[in-house]
Amino acid sequence: MAKSQAKQRYVVARTEELPPGQRRIVTVQGREIAACVPLTPQSDLSRMRLRGEKPRTKVSGLPVAQPGVFLTKSRIELAIRIIIKTLIPLLKQGGFPGFSRKIMVGLFWALLAIALTSCQQIETSSETDVVFVTITPGSPNGAPTSTPAVSLAESLAISEQPHRASPYPCEDRFIPHSLEHITAISGEIVKKFDSNGAGLAINDLDRDGDLDLVLANLAGSNAIFWNEGDFAFQKQEFPFGQSRAISIVDIDGDGWQDIVFARRETAPSVWMNDGTFQKGENNQKTHRQTSAQPGQQQFEQIDGFTRLDRFSPSQRAYTFAWADLDGDVDLDLVLATYQTEYRRFNNYDLSGGGVVYYENRGDDFIATHLATYSQALALLLVDLNEDEHLDIWVGHDFLMPDQVWLRTDDGWQEATRFDEIAQNTMSFAAGDINNDGGVELFAADMMPYEPTQAALLAWAPLMETMEDVDVAHDQQIIQNVLQVATGDGGFENQAVARGVEATGWSWSAQFGDLDQDGFLDLYVVNGMAAEEMFGHLPNNELIEENLVFQNDGTGRFKPRPDWGLNATAGGRGMNMADLDGDGDLDIVVNNLLSPAVVYENRLCGGHSLTVDLQWPKSKNTYAIGARLALQTTTGRYMREIRSNSGYLSGEPSQVHFGFPTDSSPISLDIQWPDGRKSTLPVPPSSTRLIVERTN
Repeated sequence: MAKSQAKQRYVVARTEELPPGQRRIVTVQGREIAACVPLTPQSDLSRMRLRGEKPRTKVSGLPVAQPGVFLTKSRIELAIRIIIKTLIPLLKQGGFPGFSRKIMVGLFWALLAIALTSCQQIETSSETDVVFVTITPGSPNGAPTSTPAVSLAESLAISEQPHRASPYPCEDRFIPHSLEHITAISGEIVKKFDSNGAGLAINDLDRDGDLDLVLANLAGSNAIFWNEGDFAFQKQEFPFGQSRAISIVDIDGDGWQDIVFARRETAPSVWMNDGTFQKGENNQKTHRQTSAQPGQQQFEQIDGFTRLDRFSPSQRAYTFAWADLDGDVDLDLVLATYQTEYRRFNNYDLSGGGVVYYENRGDDFIATHLATYSQALALLLVDLNEDEHLDIWVGHDFLMPDQVWLRTDDGWQEATRFDEIAQNTMSFAAGDINNDGGVELFAADMMPYEPTQAALLAWAPLMETMEDVDVAHDQQIIQNVLQVATGDGGFENQAVARGVEATGWSWSAQFGDLDQDGFLDLYVVNGMAAEEMFGHLPNNELIEENLVFQNDGTGRFKPRPDWGLNATAGGRGMNMADLDGDGDLDIVVNNLLSPAVVYENRLCGGHSLTVDLQWPKSKNTYAIGARLALQTTTGRYMREIRSNSGYLSGEPSQVHFGFPTDSSPISLDIQWPDGRKSTLPVPPSSTRLIVERTN
């Protein structure tokens, strides 16, 4: 520890009474020690004598256990130490002057009794129910600088896995790998709505530890890309296309991730994963059609997956997201429709449209219509009022204002949360871009990135129809919006101040620490093709580069075209994940009319910790909705587990933390979806943790 830190006073910020028989653990900068004295708020630890594991580090005279060391010394060990280190040497030297051997023996038994009855360090395990008390550096007058919440350690089973060493050299950029998948259209000319493309999702479908890919298609077939390692993927086609959003979530709580597609013409398609994967010739997974009994309804079955009809045939969906929204520890669903598209497929039939909340009742989903009409391209489940409950945020196209529903004791209540919103919301991303513990919210719109003469001429016919009419109290603006919490419960749009107000004709946008410096970067995929809008351009296509922005460490962004992510292939769905297990974030893009691409991260920056949460005794087995905060020696980083974000894109349940090379992890705080909290130490050498909650 630095000398400047050693001069600080440490005081108890908050504490809690323990049931009889339990030991208290306190944490000083993530280091765990047992307290042998009562702790109360404002207790000055510099005046306490607490025993720690060797070697010891002094903090204001306080012996502290080294990082990663739990409680190891038992009372018996202490008694033996007393005998070996004090009494035996004294007896060999003839004892204390003036003390008889009888008195010395009495002193021995007295010291031994004290050792066996005093509060000493004891062996602990993940099964031990322990209260963690956070100690924060005190101000000069001894008052705590903050008041962290007390975390109750759940029964946790924790395992570690090392990250794989990449066999490739660092190149300070991303390397593209094409996938055998092209989002196709039914015709030669791209029309409206075909131009919207299709999404993707990332998660571990076969539980082999590698993250697999699922890509949607329009005229072609949807497909799974099984991750075989080292950016080798085995393709398996689904029998359907005409799909938009994808989620990979465990709907029935059996521990296997299921696949859900939002489809253009019918209700969402649900494929239940039973884990019974079989491989046919040449190690290929197989597809088959079966019927339960003659005369019964035919159903589709792909090796390991069975399609079930979980929704009304009239229910449509363009985008959706999953989380436990009613507190019963299973996954509920919110979906929204893009009703302008119904003119083509449903002859203006708008039934089944709008924003719908589906409560999971086990064998059925119960629908509650929050709105009967929507033009939704984006949907995010996020806590918008800091009450530790997820709210619903829906982003609309075609000038329709975005909508928010807050979760209350009386059900869902529509509310206004933002002073400014995008006029044509395409995508949502959420993350703590300045590491202050709060969540910033990004909404992508359509605005030329560089207002060059060529760009303005290309956009001109469309911009004439999208004029931003100056209406009193109008919230909508034609540019990206970055909502930053103001501290008083509100939000302020700071997109211009932070350099991300214009990114082109944008689709999926995602935050992720690509260079692993501890700050979230931003990636946005762009481009548009439609005869009705861009017939004045070659191939009816507005060609624009994808854009990546590096966080400068203050929550402001600067473009990094040298990272090799500025393709012009017409990206739509996009998300980030560690696909090769080396610890950094790779990127997957589902392009329109061009092959999908995986971008391998070879920036080789910083260090990382990836975390997989598992909760097998619940129906939310991968803890969707959990919030995690990693404390390191250089900062604190927050992440959340979501099913979906960006544009039509499913998120992996694995969480990625990046941090600088000169930093090391200390502890991990977990707020589980049911509100319970756990804190666990993280050894400095950790790279991947699998944390299973066993209760």
